[in-house]
Amino acid sequence: MATPNPRGKTPESREKSTPRSFWRRPWWHWMAGGLAVLLVALVAVAALFDWNWLRNPAQSFITATTGRQTVINGRLDGEWSLTPRFVVEDFHMANAEWAKEKELVSFERAEIVVDLREMLRGRTVLPEIKLVKPRVALERRADGEGNWTFGVKVAKDVAAPEDRTEMPLIGRLRIEDGRFLYRDEKVGVDIDAEVATVVGANSEGRDRVRLGGRGTMHGEAFRLRMTGGSLLSLRESEEPYPLTIEMVVGETRGRISGTLADPIKFEGLDLDIALSGPDLARLQIITGVPLPMTPPYDLKGRLHRDGAVWRIETMAGRVGNSDLGGMIEIDTGRERLYLEADLRSKVLDYRDIGPLVGLRPEEERPPNTDAMTENQKAAAQKAGKPAADKGPPPRVLPDAPLAVEQIREVDAKVKFHGDKVEAPNTPLSAVDLDLLLENSVLHLRPLKLGVAGGQVNADIRIDARSDAVLTQYDVKLNKFRLERFLESAGLKDSGSGEISGRIQLVGYGDTVQKSLGSANGQIRMAMENGSLSNLAMELVGLDVGQAALFWAGGDKQIPLRCFVTDFNVEQGLMTPRVFVLDTTDTTVTAEGSISLTQELLGLKIKAHPKDPSLLAARTPINIKGAFSRPSIGVDAGPLAARGAGAVALGVLLTPLASILAFIEPGLESDSDCAALLKQVQSGRPG
Repeated sequence: MATPNPRGKTPESREKSTPRSFWRRPWWHWMAGGLAVLLVALVAVAALFDWNWLRNPAQSFITATTGRQTVINGRLDGEWSLTPRFVVEDFHMANAEWAKEKELVSFERAEIVVDLREMLRGRTVLPEIKLVKPRVALERRADGEGNWTFGVKVAKDVAAPEDRTEMPLIGRLRIEDGRFLYRDEKVGVDIDAEVATVVGANSEGRDRVRLGGRGTMHGEAFRLRMTGGSLLSLRESEEPYPLTIEMVVGETRGRISGTLADPIKFEGLDLDIALSGPDLARLQIITGVPLPMTPPYDLKGRLHRDGAVWRIETMAGRVGNSDLGGMIEIDTGRERLYLEADLRSKVLDYRDIGPLVGLRPEEERPPNTDAMTENQKAAAQKAGKPAADKGPPPRVLPDAPLAVEQIREVDAKVKFHGDKVEAPNTPLSAVDLDLLLENSVLHLRPLKLGVAGGQVNADIRIDARSDAVLTQYDVKLNKFRLERFLESAGLKDSGSGEISGRIQLVGYGDTVQKSLGSANGQIRMAMENGSLSNLAMELVGLDVGQAALFWAGGDKQIPLRCFVTDFNVEQGLMTPRVFVLDTTDTTVTAEGSISLTQELLGLKIKAHPKDPSLLAARTPINIKGAFSRPSIGVDAGPLAARGAGAVALGVLLTPLASILAFIEPGLESDSDCAALLKQVQSGRPG
């Protein structure tokens, strides 16, 4: 008899109930099974997934976002890990239609390692970036548009971080065989450089990045070397970022070294700057700031920044043979670039300011053998120098063009003081200059220069708003001491006196030579309280007998009663309306002209001796020739009739009062010339 089933189920019924118990399993069994299946599926996908499937979507996305055709010809690759390495090969992005280069960005290979765990915490950490043969070509047109501008939305999305804490953390950056091109039509910059990075540890065991590049800039050899702190330290706001940049462009060298509180905004600068080169004007190709032409320079200072204002403080160094110190400030935040400077010099060599007024460097010229002895000619030939200089006479007035474009691009305010000015055969002393450049008008007011115990006070205005550059000169000559000039020329004890004058001219042209060559105006000078060598006066009067006596018995000083000149200037031609020099012995007058346009002299000097002499020729003296090669000779015509000094004075000094008032108010009533005029007009000549 069979044993009854206690639950009343047969084996058949148990088999039929098995499926129902399978579906009644707990939910976590289902979850575990699902995860297992998903894991198997992911492993299968990962094993079978081809990253190149993303090539076309990536190309389309970048092209649509930037508006630049993008092509990936090489492979895409990646890793399935928490720190995956992604690889892109043979990448090309087209340039703007107007750009000269065909492509904006390209590279042979790029590898980027991403830390996914840090990204889940909201931090961008890139342990390694490697670029092989990257090529970047940036260009900016004259209207300011850059080829890197993709549109407002894209520009906002890819804009540089506003704070250093927003910078991604980059462990290592390696660039192999990179090339960087930058062309800027607006400032005339053209850079083609090779770029590579080297990462090395510093003394604290932390990596420091070194970036090196070489190429050309404006056709000159260009070399750049930069050393900075680690890429990780870019985010460390509590520590200043160390930076050293060394740049060489042709013969121009620059070095910046120090720290930045915020390297992203380039703020909080604590940098030493050193610049040297053959001409400050060449710095424009590096800085974009127009500067004047100068001799070779070597300057150092401290660089600071406050927003758009860059400042070089405690500047010191040399320009040519002159020392130079002070402060320079450049404001790039205005509509026009603005430069402000306060400069000073203890000893200023006059040759170093020559380029500022258009003087070219002196060229070596072969000796003029007209006055050479045979021995001197032989020595010159032996030294390999030409025996004669038969070329045209050199020009004296500065002929280097004014930097008109610089004047039109920049506004400036400059103060300069020089304690001492060194110039051969010219007794110069302190100089002060206030320069104001605003809306293409350059104003030097005042320009003060100590000369021979007196002073030049100039007000010069250069208007470059049109192609015909207009220059207005108003130059006052105050109380120069004649004896200082004569002593510097090696003629000690040949005369004395106090010279004053005034020059008022208006001319057109972009050089001093053109401006004076087209000038209209007047030049007036007067001397009082002086004396002249009797020997010099007798030689001017060609009184050979009296001159011989002075040579034998010694020269004497003759009191100078009056010396006044009044030149009218019309289209660069100077003609004397008044030219008279009167002493107790002789009255000297002049006629003729001086051409500022051709730089030629054409004056005839006439002496009217007041004492009888059998040997007095009273023959006019001609002063002719170029400014650089004047010649003095006796008039070959008939001897002049004896002139009456009092009569000559009576005719020539009639407009004297207005001339003296023009030179210096007060001279028309309180001077030797004014007293002489009253004496002549009263009929009591001296």
